[in-house]
Amino acid sequence: MLAAGGATWTGAARWYREAAEAGSRNGAFNLGLLLAREGSEPEAALWWSRAAHAGHGRAALRLALLSARHGELDEGERWCARAVELGPAEVAERAARLREALHQELTA
Repeated sequence: MLAAGGATWTGAARWYREAAEAGSRNGAFNLGLLLAREGSEPEAALWWSRAAHAGHGRAALRLALLSARHGELDEGERWCARAVELGPAEVAERAARLREALHQELTA
C-alpha cells in the first residue's frame, strides 16, 4: 500500500512540476501543496510564490499564513493584500481577516 501511495505522490509531483515549469499557476500551487505535505516547506514556498506572482490567490494566502507562522508579520500582511486582490471571494475574505489580525499585532 505504501508503495502505491508513494508512486501516486511521485507521479502527481512529476505532472505538477512539469505543468509549473511550463508556466501553470495551478500546477505551481498544487506542487507546493504536495511539497508542503512532504515537509519541504522552503521549496513549497518557492512554487507558491511563482503561482501568486502569476495571479493565484490561494497561493498568496498560503504564503501569508507561512509568513505569519514564521513571525514575518510584515511579509504576511503584504501577501494578505495580494490574496485579497486576487481572490476568489472566500480567499479574499480569509486573507482580509488575517491581514487585520496581523495589522493589529504589528501596531500593538
